[in-house]
Amino acid sequence: MRIQDIEKIVSTFDNYAELRRYSRIVPIEEIRENDYNLNIRRYADTSPPPEIFDVKAILHGGIPIHEVQSEYIQETLNGFDVSVVFVDRGDGEYYDFKPSIETKEMIRGVVGTDDPAIISLFERWWDKYKVSLRELDEQVVEAEMVMKGFLQELGYE
Repeated sequence: MRIQDIEKIVSTFDNYAELRRYSRIVPIEEIRENDYNLNIRRYADTSPPPEIFDVKAILHGGIPIHEVQSEYIQETLNGFDVSVVFVDRGDGEYYDFKPSIETKEMIRGVVGTDDPAIISLFERWWDKYKVSLRELDEQVVEAEMVMKGFLQELGYE
């Protein structure tokens, strides 16, 4: 365990605190009803919600604003200003990565934080939505044309 993980556990215990998806104060009666089973997930749901897939964004590109603004994502972002990485398309529905961010590897340098959870979110959005299926189709057509040109140069039709 990392030092900050240990500190969070100790602080939560010492402060007798309830933290969403992390800890819960449970009455002894409830523990008794559960045959003294102390499995954490029985009392505090630590699992993330199912991942959202926006078909329109997958087909046409763009990061859905409603996904970025979801409660779980906002907990992870913890006040991080997404405009550091995203620009609004102006349609009220989707963001795009800033034009200056040309590769997934550039995200880490732009976000200005070492928080692995935040970096991971943006990298996942890159993988999920940056290249649309429409763009992939266009690239396939381009590649086929180039390949046909090479084959014709070699005498194949």
